[in-house]
Amino acid sequence: MLNRHKFSFIFCCILGDFLAIIASTYVFLNNTSPTEVPWNYFVLNNMVVISVITWLISSLCFRLYNIENSINLEAFYRRTWRSFLLQYILFQSFIFLFQGNAQYHIGLQCSLYQVSFWIIYLVVSRVLITMLLFKIKTSLNKLSNVAIWGFNKTSIELAAVFESNVTFINFKGILNEDCEEDFSSPEAHKQSLIEAITNAHANNIDELYIVTASENINDLNYYFELADNFCMRLKFVPDFSNISKEPFSMDNFNNFQVIKPREEPLQNASNRLIKRIFDLGFSTLVIILILSWLYPILAFLIKYQSKGPILFKQLRTGKRNKPFWCYKFRSMSVNQNSDIQQAQKGDSRVTPIGKFIRKTSLDELPQFFNVFMGDMSIVGPRPHMLKHTKDYNDLISNFMVRHYVKPGITGLAQVSGYRGETKKISDMKLRVNADILYVQYWSLIKDIKICFLTLIVTIKGDDNAF
Repeated sequence: MLNRHKFSFIFCCILGDFLAIIASTYVFLNNTSPTEVPWNYFVLNNMVVISVITWLISSLCFRLYNIENSINLEAFYRRTWRSFLLQYILFQSFIFLFQGNAQYHIGLQCSLYQVSFWIIYLVVSRVLITMLLFKIKTSLNKLSNVAIWGFNKTSIELAAVFESNVTFINFKGILNEDCEEDFSSPEAHKQSLIEAITNAHANNIDELYIVTASENINDLNYYFELADNFCMRLKFVPDFSNISKEPFSMDNFNNFQVIKPREEPLQNASNRLIKRIFDLGFSTLVIILILSWLYPILAFLIKYQSKGPILFKQLRTGKRNKPFWCYKFRSMSVNQNSDIQQAQKGDSRVTPIGKFIRKTSLDELPQFFNVFMGDMSIVGPRPHMLKHTKDYNDLISNFMVRHYVKPGITGLAQVSGYRGETKKISDMKLRVNADILYVQYWSLIKDIKICFLTLIVTIKGDDNAF
């Protein structure tokens, strides 16, 4: 896709979406009369600004306007709807916090007009965008012809990526996929590659991706100069499928190519900041709105039913394998096995109030203090006892990967059904696999989704909570 079309596409999307956001806010305000809704002065005067800011946050969160080399329409539409839903949640949360519960419900009725306007705009605008993109594609005099040379696992995966992004390129496929080539020497590979570049030029290929094992690439400059003479862009993609069966990630560090076993979004400082802000905001609300009155009630019941402290604290494994004191409401009578033995179904150590708070997960609420202090996160792999960390690390490969991030009050493993006692090694493997997936594919929206799923599981009841 030519740069002018790419930037025009992004600019039109940004301009149209932000104008629609402002228009939808006025639709919302025009359907609420001041007599029905006595608006807070701060809310009324900042509603348009908040709409724009919440849309900006949502679009940045989902990278809606990310300028890529190619445009995947399916991914663009998916990010559009996710951004819309997050913006709506943030906008309504702003009104609820500053307007009050009773008046909020009146305003909520008027938000139906706003949502309807937004949905109509999104559908119409995205249909028009699709038509415009294909119109541009058909009107362009020449699309870039892109091809791949080298038939292996990596080239097949790369071809699948091109096939899903064919809006502004003409993907010709893998040029030698029907040939059975067995290079007996580096010279044979070099000769074959020279022929491939020459033939690609003869077939009007503008961009050729060479996918081959790194040991077969002996003189990059020669191949680049040959392609430059043909005015053809040449790009090399090393094929590591013969030395690694697992997917991995590559990065660039000061012009050094770095191979990593996996992507870790929370290695990015801005992502860590976003997660920390979410943790601080969430934990502060829980401490002020819930623990401020629930703590004294549970403290009285715990002390009334058994002697001992109100809070149970235990050293558990945190980020980078560093221990920290994890807090819970004490649900058991004081015993000597708390640091080595997991709770079991029908455990005689559990008190009557302990049984209730464990079933409802209320015993975990003091961990919001851990989150506030920075030892834990709202969402992340559950922290284990130090003994269990050592034991399972000896039995399960990649077990310590879950400690690359802060432990959480809830996590992907817990909402996936891998909560509670682990009687078999296979149970812990399933939990660890879910934790590693979380580490690899973290996003703020995933944290929010896991929080909602945790609430649903808690309300429905979890058979593994005892």
